[in-house]
Amino acid sequence: MDYSIYKLNKREIIKYTLIYLVLSTAIAYAFYDSAAAFLVMLPLGVLYFKQVRKVLAGKRKDKLRRQFQDMIDSVSSSLSAGYSVENSFYEARKDMRRLYGKDSLITAELDYFFSLLDTGTTPELILSDFGNRADVEDISDFAEIFVLAKRNGGDFNDIIGKTVKVMKEKDETEREIAVILTGRRYEQRLMCVIPFAIILYLRISSSDFLSVLYHNIFGVTVMTLCLVIYGLSYGMSERITDIRV
Repeated sequence: MDYSIYKLNKREIIKYTLIYLVLSTAIAYAFYDSAAAFLVMLPLGVLYFKQVRKVLAGKRKDKLRRQFQDMIDSVSSSLSAGYSVENSFYEARKDMRRLYGKDSLITAELDYFFSLLDTGTTPELILSDFGNRADVEDISDFAEIFVLAKRNGGDFNDIIGKTVKVMKEKDETEREIAVILTGRRYEQRLMCVIPFAIILYLRISSSDFLSVLYHNIFGVTVMTLCLVIYGLSYGMSERITDIRV
């Protein structure tokens, strides 16, 4: 599986199609008071679904990263107990099945790991391929360190143990940042909703107040400019609150 490519299932397609239709209807009503504006926005659904797939792929990567960290922690513990590399991954698979279930992302990857191992593929090649497909920094870094440690020798168990320790510290830092930013993200999204809510309120309660901005070139230009600024502001605020270690 290439984790950078997300394929929507039928339920997700229906869900996000309805969301886009409702959003497009609200924008066409609040900003343009025109059914034609709704029709113009329909082709933009391609960009919307592209962004949806990107967001969902990111969430899946985050989920995989968390599961992977638990997996390598299990591998490190088994290596410290004297298990071989293959047996350490085997024990990790049992742990992941108990922790996340047999249908989880990391369990599927471990099943794939052993299917390739049975064909004679080395663990280094399997992990390198996993790192490339996952497109997750922690997984890519671990795969690279694992390959170098196996290739160059040295205290393999110590190297892997220190790598796991560093990754756990990084994860703890990210979790602390996420807790700190939770309130800020809530405020940011609330502030993004307020301008749109104000326009809808005025449109419904005092339609004459905004009538000068509808059905004329000047009004369409102004409202389009406002919509663009609104969209850019939302995108910028999302980036500001998306802090990675």
